[in-house]
Amino acid sequence: MIPRDELAQHRRAVQLNPRDANAHALLGITLLKARALDEGVANLRRALALNPKVKGLHAVLAAALFELGQFDDAAAAYRQALRFQDAADLHQGLADALLRLGRPDEAEGSARRAAELASGNVGYLLTLASVLHALRRNEELVALFERVLELDPDNADARYDLGHLLFGLHRHAEALACHQAVVERHPGHVKAWRYLALSLRALRRNGDAVAAFEQAIALAPGDAQLQADLGATLQMEGRLPEAMAVLRGALALEPHNVMGMRALIHCHFALGEWQTALRLAREAIAVDDTPEAHSMLLFILSHCCLDADELTREHFAFGERWETPLLALRRPHGNDRDPLRQLRIGIVSADLYNHAVTRFVAPVFEALKDSPQLALFVYYNNTIDDDMTRQLREQAAAWRPIMHLDDAAAERLIRADGIDILVDLSGHSALNRLALFARKPAPLQATWVGYAGTTGLQAMDYILCDRFLVPAGRYDSQFTENIVNLPLGAPFLPDPGAPPVNPSPAQANGYITFGSFHRASKLSREVIAQWARLLHAVPDSRMLLGGLQSGIDDVLVDWFVAEGIPRERLLLRERSGVYDYLKQHYEVDICLSPFPYSGATTIGHALWMGVPTLATVGATNPSHAAAVFMAHLGLGTFITENDDTYVQLGVFLSQNVDALAAMRATMRERFTRSVLGYPDVAAAGLELGLRKMWQRWCAGQEAAPLRVDLAELVPACAG
Repeated sequence: MIPRDELAQHRRAVQLNPRDANAHALLGITLLKARALDEGVANLRRALALNPKVKGLHAVLAAALFELGQFDDAAAAYRQALRFQDAADLHQGLADALLRLGRPDEAEGSARRAAELASGNVGYLLTLASVLHALRRNEELVALFERVLELDPDNADARYDLGHLLFGLHRHAEALACHQAVVERHPGHVKAWRYLALSLRALRRNGDAVAAFEQAIALAPGDAQLQADLGATLQMEGRLPEAMAVLRGALALEPHNVMGMRALIHCHFALGEWQTALRLAREAIAVDDTPEAHSMLLFILSHCCLDADELTREHFAFGERWETPLLALRRPHGNDRDPLRQLRIGIVSADLYNHAVTRFVAPVFEALKDSPQLALFVYYNNTIDDDMTRQLREQAAAWRPIMHLDDAAAERLIRADGIDILVDLSGHSALNRLALFARKPAPLQATWVGYAGTTGLQAMDYILCDRFLVPAGRYDSQFTENIVNLPLGAPFLPDPGAPPVNPSPAQANGYITFGSFHRASKLSREVIAQWARLLHAVPDSRMLLGGLQSGIDDVLVDWFVAEGIPRERLLLRERSGVYDYLKQHYEVDICLSPFPYSGATTIGHALWMGVPTLATVGATNPSHAAAVFMAHLGLGTFITENDDTYVQLGVFLSQNVDALAAMRATMRERFTRSVLGYPDVAAAGLELGLRKMWQRWCAGQEAAPLRVDLAELVPACAG
């Protein structure tokens, strides 16, 4: 508190000598101490107008202007002060003022100079950290925080910030270590507990993540985001009933929590409750109008929509919603229009690890790794790094992680790499980058495997697919893309550790056993009703349901019971490791495919174990995936378009057990002798399909439907 007489004394001095700079300066400083900031600043300005060289006064004025929020004037005052003194605190002040003005690029020089002049001062280093954060120079920022912690190991805020930064860079093991260190010293640090749990989840240690989230919730029981995080983790763990209870609690606290809404949708979808999942997905779009939310809706629709017109309309609407606003951002491509040169092929995927998609693409990568016709540039949108990831990385000409990049940055990278054809492997499945494709970063773009159906984008010029997946003329109107029919869309890589095929179980049992190993999200009341009709028609048969998760078996059993199939006729098998899962086929004579999303990987596994699949195809393209394997193996009679014929086929097969046994014994030989057993066929077909697309572009022609025939591949496959 400034004594009144002191302030009055300085006022009198100014009155007696209004042109005395020192008098104005002393009054201004005294007013600042008295918190009369505006009047104090006015007197300091008057002092400097009278004598611009009053020592130290520019710095005092700058600090006062900063406190008043007059950052432009503060920056100017700091610059004036620096003319007289190259001091760390002045550089820090200027950097802080420029940061407040949203000009971090201008602030960088001063922030660096402050840190240089006082390299052991944590405060100056943290100012530089703020600048680097604003400039998104995250790798430099990591090193800077590490320096801060060398100087001040007990700085919990800096250690938390470093952990948060490492998490954002997907360096999850390092982030975990940071947050563990914070909570060890500060066990009540809720945010550190949250990011510790998120790091554990990113490292696929979901059980430990659940415990960490529970610890955070104990500290902050009313935090809806923490409860949503916990519910989402339980959902990833397959603990669906627990997850749903937690998620409903989170949404009661915060009805529009995006994480909670998405996780609850996944729970209902996993349980085959499609109508509820669809309703929630539409509600989620109203709250979170993003391409990701829209893709989630379309993914669910692809599994349950039987109306081809509706499914097509919904997918095309994705392009209209998300592609149209980006048209103005598109720029021409200067790629060399040489129709015969080596092509630079970009592959965009989040599934290049031990995932179902790699069963199909890994053999193709292997076959193409030394191709003189093309070079594979991979843009990987995930952080999972396992043996399969490392194998694929070795086979690529270049491997670019892009999960940390926004679409604009990813486009710059793709253009800098000179990609000729950019290929999507995700469609509307999780972690897709379709919004990136909508920007048209490459002259030609195509989608291949990973999703059953169209992307809905006009920017996606082609879809590369098996001739049996999209039979000529049957589903063409359901795609925005031009269809490139290949002799083999992709091979299937059987598990090298698969058990041998066993003898026919029906011959030993005296009855037929049907089976399904499809995830429950492909099942529905309608699917169970169709299967129940078959079970009624073969009254001594059994039905094995494999790959079940907690909470799902009760739902499916109830559906069968509602259709008149008692629990005693059902064989329930829990989800297990790959070897045990494949061995569960020892109990099954015929697999049944769901609809309208029939799947592919599960059918491939079953065939490798000697078990054919009975399936119906319908009006939507996702239903046709089952036909691919069966047609290539000469088992097209197992596919029908009629529900009555489906039941009749099942009855016929149940009465011909010896024929099924013979088929089972020779299935692997049939598999390896088909084109499915020749990855070189898929690789050569893909290579030629891409070349035909490229040649049209080089000739200035619009994209158009294309076909690659097996006869065209003879020289390539023979070589």
